[in-house]
Amino acid sequence: MTTVPPGLLAEVFGTGTTACTSLIVDRRGTALWQVRLDDGDRYALKVTTACTDPQGHIDSERLALAEAQLLLALERDGVVTDFHHRHGDLPDGTGSWLTLRWLPGEAAETAYAKLRGTPDNRTAARYAAAMAKAVADLHDAGWRHGDMQEVHFILAGEGEEAHLLDFAMAQPPAPSDRPSQMIYRGAYDFFNSPELAAHRLATAPSEHLELTTSSEVWSLCATIYACWTGVYPISERDTRLSTPELRAELARGRCRPLSSVRPWTFPAFEEVIASGLVIEPACRPTARQLQDRFLELA
Repeated sequence: MTTVPPGLLAEVFGTGTTACTSLIVDRRGTALWQVRLDDGDRYALKVTTACTDPQGHIDSERLALAEAQLLLALERDGVVTDFHHRHGDLPDGTGSWLTLRWLPGEAAETAYAKLRGTPDNRTAARYAAAMAKAVADLHDAGWRHGDMQEVHFILAGEGEEAHLLDFAMAQPPAPSDRPSQMIYRGAYDFFNSPELAAHRLATAPSEHLELTTSSEVWSLCATIYACWTGVYPISERDTRLSTPELRAELARGRCRPLSSVRPWTFPAFEEVIASGLVIEPACRPTARQLQDRFLELA
């Protein structure tokens, strides 16, 4: 879906609205545009439709509505505020849409890539501390994000603040707050913890998987690893098709040593990242402990 569905901009922003749109991503039933109105205001417009890719999400056409419900619950809990704008069904009934207020800043993936040309220990640690804080704040409220990856962290200001994006897979404190049609099976394979990858392999596609905070700490450290190095911790298999072999590899949890892929030597930083990438969930630090340890290096 390379263009915004006909009539949707008028439905969302009003008839006669002048807007410039640019496609950000179009993958597995989800398309995202940046919308700039004639008054300068910017929004993110997400449209979700049915997905036939075996790696896609069940009931993907409802994902935008599910994310809207979760964002409203997050606002109620005071965790994420002033982000959700509007949501609804597509006029032709083929999917759903969600508009979000555009968050200024830079994706963590992009920010870290710039550091590889001009290594800066304190900045790398500051970015990681901000990312860990965003996750810790979520965990302290009883929530889990469910889909951590490099482009779902936006670093604001001088990189001292991080915002999380894409809450379609978020897990609330109370099961009653989870949209009834949404089944969680993990998200982007490369950042799933070993235990989550193993559970996915051993269960039916219709079975909901509970996401723990310790599992998400693995995902956080795997994301920081990938941002800093430019490679995934475990595998570079192709995920365009369903790959049980990849999940089996992830379930073993054998990370490649940072010393073989690091863009520059930073032993203390590498030690903190590696502390969250251990097989035994109970031996991983919390996201708040990671934040504190990264701050000591910044």
